[in-house]
Amino acid sequence: MTVDVEEWYHNCWVPEYVRPELRPPLPQELDRLLPRLLEQLDRPGSRATLFVLGEVADRIPGRIREAAALGHEIACHGDLHLRANDRSPEAFRKDIADAKSKLEDLLGARVRGFRSPEWSLRTANNPRFRLVAECGFDYDSSLAPAFGAGARTNPVSPTVYRWRDGRTLLELPPLTWGGALRLPAGGWCGRLAPPGRLRARIARAIARGEAPVLVVHPWELVDRPLPGLLTGLARFLHEAGRRGYRERFAEICRGIGGARLDAVADLCIRGLAPAVVGADAIDTSPGLAPLAAAR
Repeated sequence: MTVDVEEWYHNCWVPEYVRPELRPPLPQELDRLLPRLLEQLDRPGSRATLFVLGEVADRIPGRIREAAALGHEIACHGDLHLRANDRSPEAFRKDIADAKSKLEDLLGARVRGFRSPEWSLRTANNPRFRLVAECGFDYDSSLAPAFGAGARTNPVSPTVYRWRDGRTLLELPPLTWGGALRLPAGGWCGRLAPPGRLRARIARAIARGEAPVLVVHPWELVDRPLPGLLTGLARFLHEAGRRGYRERFAEICRGIGGARLDAVADLCIRGLAPAVVGADAIDTSPGLAPLAAAR
């Protein structure tokens, strides 16, 4: 189980909302909504990974510490909610390195995982993907195996990417559903999915060793209109399927244990995940065979 800890207005389709220097005064709800979500996730033996924005940690550091004290993993969602490809590789590196350092100073513990806003790394061929490894993260959870949100060629199960210099990065991809359609199980596609279909998909993924990674946002579990103005596509992406989703989400999670991604990563790093050649190796040595899968 994973949570993207961001406000309702962190929507990349509205640039003036995600850039603090352009942002007008907007209602902020995370201080109230995050504890409610964590209460809903509080089941015996079940904990989540929270991908936290640096700017959110600046504003509600106490809530982030509380989540860590409850046993949830705190991972990095970048400093600002900006798409990876909307910035130069240098600016992207600085953003995620600053956010990682900020969270580690707040928690007094190493931050191991990263997820790009809006899954915007898209593919492992993105040069920014390697920068995640260079910044000291053990795993990423950004490469959705779905058209639009990512690429259908992205892995559906835990995958270790290896570069020629020996650097590695584990990918724990977000879950998809819908068979050959490969629809994201998070966001509006997930909110519109029948709970029974998602539960069946999760069961199949577990049986196949795919380590299903669910994604939810605190604002998705509030059954009322958003507290501010969104229009057009931005409004559709936030509002579609949100009415009644709190109850449907509870049904999806019923009886299914949740694990922190760092715990999944530890199992994979010890050899339980398939390994493929990383982007650098593919680009510079097209004849190089993929590494053998290790299970």
